[in-house]
Amino acid sequence: MIKAILFHGIPLLLPFVIYGLYLYFDKRAGGDKGWGRNSIAIATLAGLVLMAVSLVALGLVSGVSREGTVYVPPKFEDGRIIDSQILPAEEKKD
Repeated sequence: MIKAILFHGIPLLLPFVIYGLYLYFDKRAGGDKGWGRNSIAIATLAGLVLMAVSLVALGLVSGVSREGTVYVPPKFEDGRIIDSQILPAEEKKD
């Protein structure tokens, strides 16, 4: 779960971190820029685009083939929650 959060959260937050570093160094150099409405909107849009790209990339390069697999949803068994699984499909015997 933490891997998924990091994989999608980092691209979303990366533009804010970069702009924050830019503002930090601008202040040290004597600048007077700050967080404005436009800069937050642009950073948000850039983060959403980066997150969408990461989702598409994950879908394209994930090693799970959809053909020949069966999704087993999570279930509650013997007082425990059993995670969902993707299992190979069993061959049908005629």
